Amino acid sequence: MTLLTRPLNPLNPRSFMELMHPARPYLISLLVAAYAVHVLTGWAWAAALQGWLAVLCYLVSFPAARRMFQVVGSMFIAASLACMAWAGVPLSELPGLMTRNVMLVALLFMLPFVNRAIRLGGYDRNLSRWLNAPSGGMGQLYVRSLAVSYILSLFLFFAALPLLHRVLGRQLRNAGEDTARRFIGISVLRGFGMVAVWSPVEPLVATAVLLTGVSYLALLPWLLAVSLVLFAACCLWALKFRGLPLAPAQEADPSRPPAQPKAHSVPKTLVFLGALVLLIGSAFLLQAALGSTFFAAMTFVLVPFAAGWALLLRRFGRFAALSRRHWKEGADNLRHLLVLFLSFGLFNSVLARTPLLSELSGSVESISGSPLLLFLIILAASLVLPVLGIHPLVVMSLFGIFLQPVMEHVSPLSLAVVMITSTLASSFMGTFNTTVTIMAGLLEVNPYRITLWNLAYGIVFGGIGIAAGLLLL
Repeated sequence: MTLLTRPLNPLNPRSFMELMHPARPYLISLLVAAYAVHVLTGWAWAAALQGWLAVLCYLVSFPAARRMFQVVGSMFIAASLACMAWAGVPLSELPGLMTRNVMLVALLFMLPFVNRAIRLGGYDRNLSRWLNAPSGGMGQLYVRSLAVSYILSLFLFFAALPLLHRVLGRQLRNAGEDTARRFIGISVLRGFGMVAVWSPVEPLVATAVLLTGVSYLALLPWLLAVSLVLFAACCLWALKFRGLPLAPAQEADPSRPPAQPKAHSVPKTLVFLGALVLLIGSAFLLQAALGSTFFAAMTFVLVPFAAGWALLLRRFGRFAALSRRHWKEGADNLRHLLVLFLSFGLFNSVLARTPLLSELSGSVESISGSPLLLFLIILAASLVLPVLGIHPLVVMSLFGIFLQPVMEHVSPLSLAVVMITSTLASSFMGTFNTTVTIMAGLLEVNPYRITLWNLAYGIVFGGIGIAAGLLLL
């Protein structure tokens, strides 16, 4: 029998998932709307609605989430219920406690709108054309690839990977298959990881801010400095490609004159960078006006900023059509992270009601007296666990649990920098991380090969973060 003729049993998990699948994007959108109304107005009914929508969104997203998020979400929910019983927190308070991390869901919900404006303006294609500029060799192309990946990954995220792979693939057509794969696998992914260190829309950065309570404004100068040092260190890898000539790609038809690639536009690149500065500045201004967190302000700025950008480009109709066509798909794709964010937010909220953290505070004083050892443990866990298949956001969440007592003895600013740099090493070397998996598919290689290619720089990446953390103590 087909789905149209088979009766659906709401008590059956599979039938429930099939029944609620069309409603899931609408419920997630309503959750984001309720969050926005509550933050902007402070109305109690909006807070209550947000809580019940969070519970409902979790229930409809859980059956369709990936297995790892189901397991981790179940563990956090079970631990939360146990802590509620321990602390005597009534179940009636559960919806309100589940809204702690709705801001992260809202931030990721809004991000695709800016991506569309960037694509409509052709800024992604213009940046990729910098790779077509004449190059003296593979060493220069490597540095240029890092820079383009760095800038493009800011808001395109995963969409930047196939674009850069396609452009570099043409450039390296005659470089040898193994050399080309390794070149792309290290330059593109490392650029992605380095810019994520300070990106105003990176979930790991936002999570670290939430866990440590450090202001993003206080973090930003240090994260930018760390990112620039990481970029300079990564450029040293260009020495491995020094002296390797970049052979021009042969035309399919030698009788035809070689096609001239379109030139990049310097003014268009400057407009893109200026728009980024304006976006971050607008978020800071709104943060001051609302008295909210930076990432909450960024959430509210993204859509109006993208719409205004589309208006200036005279592409607003196209922008509105694309947004209307793809918003459901984008909202539904949040189901995996929604399960993690909401369950972990609930656990953090309930854990604060128990005496556990105060009981642990005495036992962590010994390790807090050795910040270097603590930072090395954070880095080791961040490098190893993602290679074993544990998502870096889960690793970050575990840090948030175990490091709460430590923050009374170690600078939260230092901890935030080390947590961010350590976990973001997985963005270019975590075997099962989304970025590495996508790149492995594009290059047609085992993802463990990408891990091995980037392992040395992953250690350097984390070491620079630890050095910054020690300086900030």
